[in-house]
Amino acid sequence: MTTTSATPLVPSATDPSSAMIAGLDDVALAKWLTQQKRDGNEVVLVRAGTTCKVYEKADTRGVLLCVDPEGKAKKVFKALAGQELLFVVDISTSEMAGATAVDDAWRPEKASASGIEQFLEQRKAHLGRVTGRGDPISSPTANQVWADAGGCCMFEGCGKDLSIVPLYNKGARIAYLAHIIASDPEGPRGTQAESHDLSNCAENIMLMCDAHHRLIDSFAPELFDATRLREMRRAHTAKVRSYRAAMQYPEAQAMTLFADLGNIPTHFPDSEFMDALLAEGFSMHPEVKRHLIYQHRDERTSPDFWGNYLREMELPIRNMVQDLSRPQTGALAVFPVHHTPTLVLAGRIVGEARKVIVFQRSRKRQSWQWNPIDTPHPAGTFKADGLMDKLVDEVVITVELTAHLDEHALPEGLVSGVISGEIPRVRLLTDTPNNECIQRKEDLAQAIDVARIAINFIQDKMCAKRIHLIALCPASVSFSIGQLMQAGHHAAFTLYDRPNGEQPFNEAFTINGYSVVPPAGSAHPSISIR
Repeated sequence: MTTTSATPLVPSATDPSSAMIAGLDDVALAKWLTQQKRDGNEVVLVRAGTTCKVYEKADTRGVLLCVDPEGKAKKVFKALAGQELLFVVDISTSEMAGATAVDDAWRPEKASASGIEQFLEQRKAHLGRVTGRGDPISSPTANQVWADAGGCCMFEGCGKDLSIVPLYNKGARIAYLAHIIASDPEGPRGTQAESHDLSNCAENIMLMCDAHHRLIDSFAPELFDATRLREMRRAHTAKVRSYRAAMQYPEAQAMTLFADLGNIPTHFPDSEFMDALLAEGFSMHPEVKRHLIYQHRDERTSPDFWGNYLREMELPIRNMVQDLSRPQTGALAVFPVHHTPTLVLAGRIVGEARKVIVFQRSRKRQSWQWNPIDTPHPAGTFKADGLMDKLVDEVVITVELTAHLDEHALPEGLVSGVISGEIPRVRLLTDTPNNECIQRKEDLAQAIDVARIAINFIQDKMCAKRIHLIALCPASVSFSIGQLMQAGHHAAFTLYDRPNGEQPFNEAFTINGYSVVPPAGSAHPSISIR
């Protein structure tokens, strides 16, 4: 199997197998061997099929180095053999797979220059680095593989751009193509039944950077069987095709609302947003808007935390209002992980005047994509309880989708009024609350339809001037509830937050028709959101 010009292996940090493996390519190995020859050190070459490792015979540590010898290293190997400084040990492939240090049971034997010449030439043939085995890779096959790969390394987690290789140079283009089933039966993953038949089959060939080509063929072929490599190729090809299809999709502007929660940093690569949008039939605008970023320590138990919070966040809030007040075209895609009161505020700022796509992060699946194998919840999964046809000044709404709320956890100023019935409590419920209750966009739509009906009833029928909102729900629901507030026409919404399970909910801030008002007792002025 052909390789490119020699470069040292740079393991992929994203792959647990390659991250632990370092190897010397032909140039690096030749340099190491030359130093051993200059110092008069004896060198041992450990062989198992096409896999090779070396060590200095007198080195008491006995550390094995993965190597990929070609022409330059062969020349030095032969010189070492001529000076009786080269030894060989032949072991089984299974023993080689786990070998990181010298085995005391090994008995190295002196190698001859002719023996090394014969071995390395045979190895080169088994690896497909010479012609004559099976059908050579044709230009149409090479072009198909390059197209399937999108010009990028197909090794999982790499994606290195290989498009700088001149496509008119057939030799260079072919050099980056790695066989899954080797074109020689004695090569990596080779078989008598398949090697020759699949040697020019595009589905049996992967585009790979030099580092990962050497990894799967020379340094650690035992870690990469045909099944694993075929799955890498399938997943990479599917992703490339989806990206190509996205060129025909309408474009959406991604917007993140991220805070470090529980002193744990919140970060997701932009590629996750792209994948979520592609699954919904949208391409992603190159710029990601990042609003209301909060990366301070979680000190919500401190007195006047929310007053200080609004002071620190005043500029980000104003910037978000200003940004979203500009004329916009296309959809806005929202990816929220933040404090619940802030998510409601962000939803209020965004509103419903444009197409908004809200996503929900699944902790269980570690994904922003809606669950394609889940069925939407049946009608009636989410419901409202406690609505009454009477006029009141204020109402408590508790959204209980991730957990049920004990009324004794209500804010101290509300608990007695709710228990006595003086302040009505409207509950948005599901029978089995849990963190994964919103798995489909249809689930979110159903939950928000119930919330819309309840809020409209409270404002239009009960004529409440103030709504106390306590939300135990997924981030997507909190944001979407904020969207239901019509600027300038909604009741005052006082939002609450619970720093931990040992304390009741505390007032965070109030959103009235045009501004955000700090909690009672705070000296910070209101922030306009018009």
